[in-house]
Amino acid sequence: MMNALSVSFAMKAAVAVSTVTFAMCASAVEPIKITLANWADTQAVVYTAKYVLETKLQQPVTLTTADLGIQFQGIARGDVDLMLGAWLPVTHAAYYARFKNDMEDLGVIYSGAKIGWAVPDYVPESEVASIGDLNKPEVKSKLNSTIQGIEPGAGEMVASEKALKEYDLAGYNLIRASEAGMLTAVARAYQSKSWIVATVWSPHWLWQKYKMRYLKDPKGVLGGDEQIHGFSSKQFATKFPRANVFIRHFKLTLADVESIELDGNASNDWSAAAKKFVDSHPEKVQAWLQQ
Repeated sequence: MMNALSVSFAMKAAVAVSTVTFAMCASAVEPIKITLANWADTQAVVYTAKYVLETKLQQPVTLTTADLGIQFQGIARGDVDLMLGAWLPVTHAAYYARFKNDMEDLGVIYSGAKIGWAVPDYVPESEVASIGDLNKPEVKSKLNSTIQGIEPGAGEMVASEKALKEYDLAGYNLIRASEAGMLTAVARAYQSKSWIVATVWSPHWLWQKYKMRYLKDPKGVLGGDEQIHGFSSKQFATKFPRANVFIRHFKLTLADVESIELDGNASNDWSAAAKKFVDSHPEKVQAWLQQ
């Protein structure tokens, strides 16, 4: 039989072991792996979801930056858990058709998005109102036979390649660049008031900074209003049931996304931009966190 000292020591040891075990379990919570593209709209959405998951649900998150095709593939294979920037029904249709049977659609995060080609407002609308007007010799000359694009794997670039053919824009060069490269080209054009046509989308903070307009697309090659979906791996709901419920309730408006984008771009701190938005919209957070 143990004496009092032995009993006390045993109890303290048990408490110590329990504390260590609890701490190890707490620190061993598996993080949710969310894909990220270096596009302002995606960063706004992903960092907002990340902030809520980490601060309201105590769920660790890791971000994985990858090209769009790799993101869809990663979700389908279960290598990553979430992607929160799938544009449907047009922009990412090819990727969706290929991988839809191996993913879970968690619903629409926001609606009213669109892609298109745009020119600065100082380019006369009487000369350039639609994509077809790019075939005018004088317009083609002022644009240096160039359309400023973004990353080659982006759905908008796939649609833009199709637009080149549908509108018979022979001789035009669709420049492949990053989003930052496209924005730099637009900024330089504005400084010199030179003509430019760029592949752009809404929501985006550039609409707050520059006066631009979409070119009409009478053939509908670039699509109309888009819905932005969240997709998860097939295992996500089982592995992260509480987070799964949150993402299904996670809804934003186009204005919300542009507001976060504007702050994120101005500060170059997307985490701070997300925190500012979440902290100032408690009613939205309450709706997101309903069970």
